[in-house]
Amino acid sequence: MKESNLKGKVDPKDLMAVERAVINLIGLSISLIVLGFIVEKFELFLHIVAAELQHKTHVKIPQLRHISFYNYLGIAITVAGVLLALYTYQYYTAWIRHLENHEMVTDKNIYFILSIFIAIVGIILIASMVFIS
Repeated sequence: MKESNLKGKVDPKDLMAVERAVINLIGLSISLIVLGFIVEKFELFLHIVAAELQHKTHVKIPQLRHISFYNYLGIAITVAGVLLALYTYQYYTAWIRHLENHEMVTDKNIYFILSIFIAIVGIILIASMVFIS
């Protein structure tokens, strides 16, 4: 076959592999958005608990001064999920271009960034459980 006929033909197995990766990234972005929403709404839950406890005990609860921390953390996690969803489209179109040109190029940076971000969020949540409560 001529080179011009090869260009544009994509092996279905490669295309399906890229689509599986993209679906997994979309699933991760949805999970981050949901996690951010839950963390942010946890702040509302703490407000409700604080109000109930203050009415019953008439004592200020010192641990609840850090409630806004969860608000900002939840917003940051949700923004990361939205950014990942937007990046996923760019990732998909770049991979389609690479497959059409019969190139094998990988973007290891996104996996590194995601791993570091999730590790940092985990460390922050662990620290908030240990030190804030």
